[in-house]
Amino acid sequence: MLTGTVIVVAFQVRASRSIDSPKAGGKAYRRAGVAFLVSCSMISLAAGIPAWAAATLLITAVVIHTVGELWHSAAGFEVSFALAPQHVTGQYLGVFGLGAGLAEGLGPGLLIALCITWGRPGWYVVGAMFALTGLVAPLAVRWAQRSQHTRQIHVEAREKAPAA
Repeated sequence: MLTGTVIVVAFQVRASRSIDSPKAGGKAYRRAGVAFLVSCSMISLAAGIPAWAAATLLITAVVIHTVGELWHSAAGFEVSFALAPQHVTGQYLGVFGLGAGLAEGLGPGLLIALCITWGRPGWYVVGAMFALTGLVAPLAVRWAQRSQHTRQIHVEAREKAPAA
């Protein structure tokens, strides 16, 4: 926990500095997904090896996972605020935040079922789920941007149309 905290305090601003558009946010989600896959895979390998090797492997996995969290967090802030329609920003961010609440509510049970019950294969499944969502995120961001642009065109057309 101390390792992760130090990394967040020291590098949060630096990690988010280049995430300044929805496109950059989508790419950061993808990098985060890969980092989570790597860290989950490393955690799975810590079983059954000497304690010093397991400790080294786990600390390295924590570092990689924490960097992934930094990218994920910065991407979430950028994407949620940049794509929120100005007239319903609060509602949009509320729904966006619902995803985090669901993850916090369902995540522990899922991790127990997969990682504790299945062991090593469970860690690979969790890592693959993170990687898959990271790979899909840039596509979802592009879709949201296209939808936002289309809505804006319709709004502008209605505003320019003569009143009937």
